[in-house]
Amino acid sequence: MKSIKLLMVTAIILFASIANAQSNTNIKKVLDAYIQLKDALVKSDGASSSSASKALLTAIQEVKMNELNTDTHIQWMKVVNDLKEDVEHISETKEITSQRDYFMRLSKNLYTVIKVSKSETPIYYQFCPMANKGKGANWLSLENKIKNPYYGNQMLTCGKVVETIQ
Repeated sequence: MKSIKLLMVTAIILFASIANAQSNTNIKKVLDAYIQLKDALVKSDGASSSSASKALLTAIQEVKMNELNTDTHIQWMKVVNDLKEDVEHISETKEITSQRDYFMRLSKNLYTVIKVSKSETPIYYQFCPMANKGKGANWLSLENKIKNPYYGNQMLTCGKVVETIQ
């Protein structure tokens, strides 16, 4: 009887680990594509930002909802349409100011997903107080060093890390 219980507990833990790993893979692909977009915005390169947003849209569309853990799935369902809409707008223009405006909402919505999903490495939620006409705006980064996507070289290091997500 004890060995059956032990076997069941082991199977449950293994299943949960596999489900979480699959969830991480889906979201990691989205995050990686988002980082490429952020890096293009840091360089103030509208053409590269447009191209990177197309790759991000593909990553968003390829997320397998049935592989997301419950919390991630619930949050993903709340924001996926907004994520797609913002990414589509970024891809449709090479005008950097417009791209950065849509990136603000994209970052806010993706943050809500990243916050509930598990990550093997730290993800930094960063803030620039000057962006958004002085109201401030956030973005996600894989490094704690500030590289501001809202102002590029004009104010490359303007901002701070406000949260480390793990």
